[in-house]
Amino acid sequence: MTSPFTVLHVCTGNICRSPMSERILAGLTGEDVYNHGAGISAFHEGENMQHPAMDELESRGYDFDGHRARHLLREHVEASDLILVATIGHLEYIAERFPEAFGRTFLVRSFGPMAADLADSLPDGDTAVRGKALVDAASTRRGDYDEIDLADPWGMSQAVYAQIADQLEAALKPVAGALEPRA
Repeated sequence: MTSPFTVLHVCTGNICRSPMSERILAGLTGEDVYNHGAGISAFHEGENMQHPAMDELESRGYDFDGHRARHLLREHVEASDLILVATIGHLEYIAERFPEAFGRTFLVRSFGPMAADLADSLPDGDTAVRGKALVDAASTRRGDYDEIDLADPWGMSQAVYAQIADQLEAALKPVAGALEPRA
C-alpha cells in the first residue's frame, strides 16, 4: 500500500468547522486518506471541539472522539497533499505564510464542485494517485468556480451547526467519490 493521501482541514480555532470537516471526510473515506486539522489561531489550542459540533457529528454517525485543537504549523502544511480551508481569509493566510502550498489549498465549499466535475477525468489508480491528480487539475481550474466561505457557527444555535454540517457533507461527498481507487 502506498502512503495515505493526506488532507489538512483549516479554520480559525480548530474547534468547530475544521474538526467537523475532518471527521466528515474521514467518515466518507477509508484508511487510505489521512485527515487532520489545525487552526490559524492558537487561542483554543488543546481544547476539544465545541459541543454542538460533536452533537452534530454524532447525530450523523461520524466519530468525534479524541479531538484536540491544534495551531497550524509549517509541518502540518508540508505533510499535506490537499489543504481545505473554511474561508477566503484562511486561504489568504496560507498563501501569505506558506506560498508553496497555495496550489494545493482550496475553500472546502468550492472544492466539492471541482471534485464532482473532475472525478471522471482522473486517472485510474489508488487514492494517492487520484488525489494528487485531483489537486493538480483543480489548481488549474480554480478561477472557474465561485469562492464560497463556510460561515463560523461558534456561539450559534444547533440549527446553525446542522447547516454547516449539511454544507460540509455536500462539499465532501464528491471529494470522497473522486478519491475512490479505480482500476
